[in-house]
Amino acid sequence: MKLLKLGIMLLAAVFLSLQAQAQCTNTSLNGALFYTLSGTVKSGNSSVGYQELGKVTADGNGGLSGTSTTSTAGAFTTLTVTGSYSILPNCSGTATLTTSANSAQLTLQLVNGGGLALVAVTSSGSGEIADGRFYRAANATGSQCGTGVLEGTYGALLSGGTFLSSVRTSFELDTQLVFDGKGGVTANGVVAIGGSPGSVTTGSGTYSISADCSGVMQIIGPGGTFNYFLARVQGGTVLIFQSDAGTTINGTANPQQLQNVLPQFVFGAANATSGWYSALYFTNGTSNTVSFLVTFTTDAGAPMNVPGVGTSKQVTIGPLGTAVIEALNTGSQIEGYASVALPTGVTAYGVFRQSVLGKPDQEALVGLKNSNATSSTLTFDDTNGLTTSVALVNTSTVAATVTITAWGIDGSLLGSSSQLLQPGSKFAASLRGFLGLAGIAGQRGSALFAVPTGNVSVLGLRFGTTAFTSIPTTEQQ
Repeated sequence: MKLLKLGIMLLAAVFLSLQAQAQCTNTSLNGALFYTLSGTVKSGNSSVGYQELGKVTADGNGGLSGTSTTSTAGAFTTLTVTGSYSILPNCSGTATLTTSANSAQLTLQLVNGGGLALVAVTSSGSGEIADGRFYRAANATGSQCGTGVLEGTYGALLSGGTFLSSVRTSFELDTQLVFDGKGGVTANGVVAIGGSPGSVTTGSGTYSISADCSGVMQIIGPGGTFNYFLARVQGGTVLIFQSDAGTTINGTANPQQLQNVLPQFVFGAANATSGWYSALYFTNGTSNTVSFLVTFTTDAGAPMNVPGVGTSKQVTIGPLGTAVIEALNTGSQIEGYASVALPTGVTAYGVFRQSVLGKPDQEALVGLKNSNATSSTLTFDDTNGLTTSVALVNTSTVAATVTITAWGIDGSLLGSSSQLLQPGSKFAASLRGFLGLAGIAGQRGSALFAVPTGNVSVLGLRFGTTAFTSIPTTEQQ
């Protein structure tokens, strides 16, 4: 009997495990989406290169609508798109995209919870054979994009072909793009055309990003003037689609260095009865020695001196080793933030410790935040004597106006506010203390922090009458 019961329990456990696996629905694909398709279409008796960049809105109920720009052998057309989709519980699905020129049936595989969909064309009225991806736009959470959200050094790979009298010449470009956050861009890379050996190419130009996260870029170099459509998607990837006649060239660009930030780094005595200690822990999970720089910055954006450490510290960790940086509770209170570009395989977290005379010390552990984030959401609870506090950091080189929107548990608007962050600066306050957000007192709900330019990294802390803890945030880049 015991074996029978054990067998039933094991079967039940397997069943529950299967139930716990991914369960996708049509609602998994929702909001603003950019998509790319690359392949070939029939033109007469031959096949020619084809590229497409579109933006559609998925309504979460199986409907799609938007616009698309296509290039068929270098001939460009902009079309209105309608369509439908159906997502199965196993996260596979189908979709149809229809324009005045073509209707294509697609198969889908959702990944990252619907943040990305892998696409293959299975049938098309124009004989199209292509594959591609649907990406959630960087403003899919309700924030706005702008030119300032694209800043820093990106690695880009573009490929496709150029067309002259229907004759295709292959094209490959591996380049580094540096965006200044203010509309200026430089390029330095290697280009291979028509099977020739790669040659160095350089250039500079301008770019702009609109509120809907689409944009344009123009680069001028020795080879001429080149124009591109851009789309910024979640995760920091930038889709690039050359818009010059006679081209079917596209690709992606990704940040070459991901900066992490601990938005609150505080130490020293706040007054005669209380003070703070902060620490950063790092572990190298690789079989190689790693080395990286940690820098400390005041709320005003100036270098912050940590006693015994300095304004920065080079950390070197051997294989599978661990290191810690401590800021002791000595001297007067100093506040700022810490930033670091972690090598692959290195994990990190921060610790705060508050000491109050006559009470046990209290600690909170905090994960590092993405300094390139443009929006962040946290869930707050300001009932029963609890208070939510936040620290906001803009590590970019341009000013950022953070829009803060708070909703109650039923989705009703509780209030909104804004906070200007100068380049490299930080601001900390209780959430209910922001102008326009007093209505969250005594409420539970969520708050969205978003910027159209620059960046915002958000740390949430929940304070009670006797202790405090950190609040996780969901960031979008």
